Amino acid sequence: MSSQPLRRNPVRYRFALPNQVWGWKLKPPAFAVLAYLCWLHSHGDNRGVPDPGSLAARLHMSPAMAAASLGELLRRGLVTQDLTPTLPRGGGRAGRFFTLPYEIFCLDLGHGVIAVYAYLLCCEDRRTHQCHPSYATISAATGLAVNTVAKHIGKLADQKFITVERTSYVDDKGMKWNGNNCYTILPIRAAVEAFHRKQLEKLEETVEKQQIAELLTAK
Repeated sequence: MSSQPLRRNPVRYRFALPNQVWGWKLKPPAFAVLAYLCWLHSHGDNRGVPDPGSLAARLHMSPAMAAASLGELLRRGLVTQDLTPTLPRGGGRAGRFFTLPYEIFCLDLGHGVIAVYAYLLCCEDRRTHQCHPSYATISAATGLAVNTVAKHIGKLADQKFITVERTSYVDDKGMKWNGNNCYTILPIRAAVEAFHRKQLEKLEETVEKQQIAELLTAK
């Protein structure tokens, strides 16, 4: 669990990624590393250049995977040698972007979950906070298998990042079919509170086990 304090203003404390990031076909580990470096850069973090070990611990990957992801980003010119992001900027469609909350890297999420959540935020209707991409569409964008996408969607829902509503439609022959899920992006505070509750429950469980062990030892 990270000891870094969580930001309290969900509007102010966000960082941007360009929509075109999905066209670069980065693997989820490389995407998560790039997003993490953008996060560090966006709020002026001065802890120095992160090493593969620290990236691995933060993003639920092996040091070798973190090192390979950094290598890919360097080869493609998406970061400099000091790991400063060098994302392209431009007008029109190339200038479109989406934002992620700072807290995303403080809630013990893995790189695959981060990639799926980021894609949902990219698709989000800013007025309704909803989107409805299919599993296949999310899979194609993130490079994850469809069943892995479904697993990560379940985790995001369980941890209060999103709600998931099943939809259906009737075709012109009167046949009813399942539609794409409708995802509602929840305020990040809901996920933060759910995370804190689970951490407290784990702590209470650990204390209870210690107390039982002490009682058994005393006998």
